[in-house]
Amino acid sequence: MGKSKVVTAVFRALQLILSITVLALTLTFLKGQVYGDPPTTTKFTIFVAAFTIVVAVANLLGAIWWTWLEDIVPTIALMALDGIAALLFIAAGIAWSIGLKDTHGCSLGDDDGRGLYFTGLINGGLIDVRGSQPLAGYLREEDLKSPDLAFSRLQGLCHKAVANQSLMFVVGVALCGSLIGLRFWSYKRGGQKTTYV
Repeated sequence: MGKSKVVTAVFRALQLILSITVLALTLTFLKGQVYGDPPTTTKFTIFVAAFTIVVAVANLLGAIWWTWLEDIVPTIALMALDGIAALLFIAAGIAWSIGLKDTHGCSLGDDDGRGLYFTGLINGGLIDVRGSQPLAGYLREEDLKSPDLAFSRLQGLCHKAVANQSLMFVVGVALCGSLIGLRFWSYKRGGQKTTYV
């Protein structure tokens, strides 16, 4: 295995691990949904992470074992898949950034936690229950009995969401950008027929 394939395999493995981490964190939001449907941003992030996992696995296997893949799939098509994965992760990261803008750094803030409670990504969407105050989709029965417990849970979800958002930018900008750069460098260096990177 050549030096460029080893470097590519390491980057692909890192891309795969980080994408699985984003998927797992996002699935915890989906799994924690008690009432209503999860926010669209959460569903979109699951799609983005799954798509990137498929791209990373295919490219990782291509770099290590499936060397015949370079004969079938043009390098420019593989570059396009990396570009799409990068743009999707950046879009998901931006969507989470916008969705988390009113969280005051995951603190209760001056509004006694209303920013956390009324932020869709943190509360899991609000639903009306018998004309009372809207109910957060992620709060459980026991959370409703204690405001301190409810806001503690929302703060934990907020910290998870911020970590998830940061990983999206790492995968989208740094990792996929690096892989596109490596592939472009390999493409330019070897002409149309290149080693798989």
